[in-house]
Amino acid sequence: MTSSDRLWCVQLPSARWFQGKGLTIQAVAVRPFDWYVSAGPVWVRSELAEVVYADHTETYHLLVGYLDAGAGEPAALVGQTVLPGRGLVDVVDAPSSPTAMAAFLATRGYPGGTSSRVFTGEQSNTTVRIGEEVLLKVFRRVEPGRNCESEVMGALAGSGLVPRLMDTLVSPDGTYDLGVFTQYIPGARDGWTYAVAAREAGTGMAPEMAALGTTLRRLHAGLAAAFGSTTVPAAAIGVRLLDHLEAARGQAPELDDVIEPLRRLVGLDGGSVPVQRVHGDFHLGQALLAPTGWYIIDFEGEPLKSAEERAAPDAVWRDVAGLTRSLDYAGAGPAARAAFLDAYCDGDPLPERLLTAYEVDKAVYELVYELRNRPAWADIPRQAIAGAVRTVP
Repeated sequence: MTSSDRLWCVQLPSARWFQGKGLTIQAVAVRPFDWYVSAGPVWVRSELAEVVYADHTETYHLLVGYLDAGAGEPAALVGQTVLPGRGLVDVVDAPSSPTAMAAFLATRGYPGGTSSRVFTGEQSNTTVRIGEEVLLKVFRRVEPGRNCESEVMGALAGSGLVPRLMDTLVSPDGTYDLGVFTQYIPGARDGWTYAVAAREAGTGMAPEMAALGTTLRRLHAGLAAAFGSTTVPAAAIGVRLLDHLEAARGQAPELDDVIEPLRRLVGLDGGSVPVQRVHGDFHLGQALLAPTGWYIIDFEGEPLKSAEERAAPDAVWRDVAGLTRSLDYAGAGPAARAAFLDAYCDGDPLPERLLTAYEVDKAVYELVYELRNRPAWADIPRQAIAGAVRTVP
């Protein structure tokens, strides 16, 4: 390993956005792109960290700043290294470093002195507020080709359902989408923050959940118009959900105790199901409640899936189930769930069997994720799984 490789091998597991927590890293290899800025006291570039595990490899985007030794902000400091042409320098995570961000933003046409502030709540990516009108989302786990976020936001431009896409950060060789610059929605708060506050205050949230149901229905209509739709046999969806279940057993052995009723819940047969492009990882945190209504954000899909899987057509009920599961996490209660579902269906019948299959699939996914990343939260999906199992005769 080079000194940079060793530095990031130590640092990556503690990064909030690192998805390999709990896994044994065998090697890390860092590959730099060309410099965005390489003059003066602050140099900035994107780098790719190839993280090798026993059975697979993940690629992470590092937006890295190199400052004079001792100049790195403590909250952004990764370590020190010897940089050719510079000597000993501080290595910083650029999104967390106002100094590095100012130099980087100047290369994108932002005036000197433009402020930046990293959002501490991000997980699978990193979002930076730039001035008063723009957000930069730095993609972290990346794959070659278009990112679902930039692709979908471009397709839905002008719909009023998503923030405006202003620019895309593409790797200097054109191979990777590394981030997006989007409109900042003033006065907005994410749906999770809203729902938790409403629960704690004891106020009802049915009107807001109904509005979110209507917004999601409009979003699905826009995605179908932009990317098309088709139908697949219900049994094909059932096979896919069963595959998810079997894969999860290896990471959550406790599922063995209830595997048969879970198979009955996710196994589907008979008839066909419309499928189309969907959000793929929809939950309360992926919606912004602004004075003007709801906006939907974060179209990258579930973090543990490949880019191909994230973009694959699916039933809209995957997104619906994602939101109902999120309401369960927030402790929102049955009234909020009913208001959301009624508004989403807009008079159409609710396919309860299909929705249940997707909710169970999501809860199993959540259990695996929580066991790996937030063990203290694992009881939430665990209880949902137990409740679903009790409904099986």
